[in-house]
Amino acid sequence: MNSEVVGPKPVSPVWQFVCLLAPVVMTGFYMVYALVGLIIDGSDKMKWSDEALQVGSLVTLIIVVMNVLVMLYAYYHRLRFSHLLWVSPITHISIAAILTALIATLII
Repeated sequence: MNSEVVGPKPVSPVWQFVCLLAPVVMTGFYMVYALVGLIIDGSDKMKWSDEALQVGSLVTLIIVVMNVLVMLYAYYHRLRFSHLLWVSPITHISIAAILTALIATLII
């Protein structure tokens, strides 16, 4: 029996940059969209709230799927859970869930 300890596979710096940049951009735009609901009022707030939960749910779904793919990539490369390709997706999924909850409370 071969009992070698297999370590993590190398991750391309370019691919790691893409995996980390895309969720940051998506979460940033979603944060701006959700926080707009806090500062607008009147008829603009009514227009925003008509579509906000649908848009928020769709964006959250996209963020979750994108970050699950990043976590699968990290799992495939046997990266430790303290690696940024594990920490970043968990953080972005949590932020997306919080922003969706914020939108849900703002439209009530």
